Amino acid sequence: MHATLATLELRKVQKSFPSVRALKDVSLAAYPGRVHALLGENGAGKSTLIKVASGALQPDGGEILLNGAPVRLTPRTAKSAGIRVLHQERQIALTRSVAENVLLDRPTRGRFGLVTAGGLARAAGERLARVGADLDPHAPAWTLTVAQMQLLELARAVSDDATCIIMDEPTASLHRAEIERLFTVVRQVRDSGIAVVYISHHLDEVMELADDYTVLRDGSEVASGLVSEVTTARLVSHMFGDEVSLRREDVHEGGTRPGDVVIELDRASFGGAVRSVSLAARRGEVLAVTGAVGCGSREVAHLMSGAIKPTSGTVRILGSGRGSRRAAARAGVGFLPADRKREGLLLDRSIVDNALLAENGITRRPLFHPLSATRRAADACRRLAVKLSDVRSPIRGLSGGNQQKVILARWLRVGSEVLILDEPTAGVDIPSKSEIYRLIRQHAVEGRAVVLFSTEYQEIRCVADRVLVMRDGRIAGEIEGENATEHRIFEMELGA
Repeated sequence: MHATLATLELRKVQKSFPSVRALKDVSLAAYPGRVHALLGENGAGKSTLIKVASGALQPDGGEILLNGAPVRLTPRTAKSAGIRVLHQERQIALTRSVAENVLLDRPTRGRFGLVTAGGLARAAGERLARVGADLDPHAPAWTLTVAQMQLLELARAVSDDATCIIMDEPTASLHRAEIERLFTVVRQVRDSGIAVVYISHHLDEVMELADDYTVLRDGSEVASGLVSEVTTARLVSHMFGDEVSLRREDVHEGGTRPGDVVIELDRASFGGAVRSVSLAARRGEVLAVTGAVGCGSREVAHLMSGAIKPTSGTVRILGSGRGSRRAAARAGVGFLPADRKREGLLLDRSIVDNALLAENGITRRPLFHPLSATRRAADACRRLAVKLSDVRSPIRGLSGGNQQKVILARWLRVGSEVLILDEPTAGVDIPSKSEIYRLIRQHAVEGRAVVLFSTEYQEIRCVADRVLVMRDGRIAGEIEGENATEHRIFEMELGA
């Protein structure tokens, strides 16, 4: 198929962990100047394969080759060989500057071998320019948006000696304009002769960007070939074993008339991010809020959840104009943040602890019974089909999609009357998305309220009763859910 040697090739790779065989004779070849899509549902083995390809894990069997030569990869030798990984969860030192993060792998040294702030800024600026990132090298990393952090990590990866870049769900939580910019950079990287391995649940991205593909299911390679010779429907069939699709009629079962207002913003502002926003979320409906990156929707989500307080105006949560995030949670407001690693999970604690976090905080049980807690957590995870080997193991070991479902299970477990969901299906596979959409609709049909903050147009169309579009910190307009086409939302975001 290819006349050149693969930059990185894995042949018949095997990897097992206690009680689970993660990879079973998986092969993948990434060629210079080509984009290779790695596909599969959550738990299919993609993360394990990435760790093997980057030297973070040693395979139990099989062979790894660089430019045709067998090697034993470690993180150090992989780095020396030019293999770079952009992880789904950001690898950012938040308290350091943009420049320090860009050059984290290789600080630039000046005269006498010294590392200076000016030298770092100049070198980082050159790398940022390569990926079209207009960022201040001196700015603290914690001030960046999710999209800007993604570009920062891409700038770090695209160094002079990079030979293969592995990108794990790079468009999660990015808006269309940011995705298009990312695609432009990926194509530039590809055209410069670098091999790209691209992991995504968004098959439209794969069809647009990738040259080759490999599909994993249950740790095994089930299909591979040229993207030009396969259809989206066929890829879905390879990934899940049967046809799976997301349509509004699949998830919009039943309906109710909107009831009482549960959360209301009255001319609420938060610094310059949110400007005199008024809106109301009611029982029995799914209210979707969307807009371009930086539109203010993320801050509105935090205002509605009680995580932050307005600088002017009022926010009334379940009838109260005052209260903290803790008070809102006790009143029945569940919040799923977009950045699950930093804001939603205790990564080094067990799945049990994470699944029961809301229950333990609200009920304050006088005695803790480990066996009972394990059973309750297992039941909550089972209802959302969380893929795990042992509910007592650290949640860090779960895939991103399964971590997301544990957070959702946490709030469903305590019967939250209001769910504030910020990008709830980021990094989640198609069947899991369908299940989450069903749960969202069920929550509303039962007379509770859901406020969905999402940049995925298909997601909004699937579940929303009403859609509010934000632009420059204000509400730009409202659309009925059934009429919320991609074209109408996009026009409203642009102010057309």
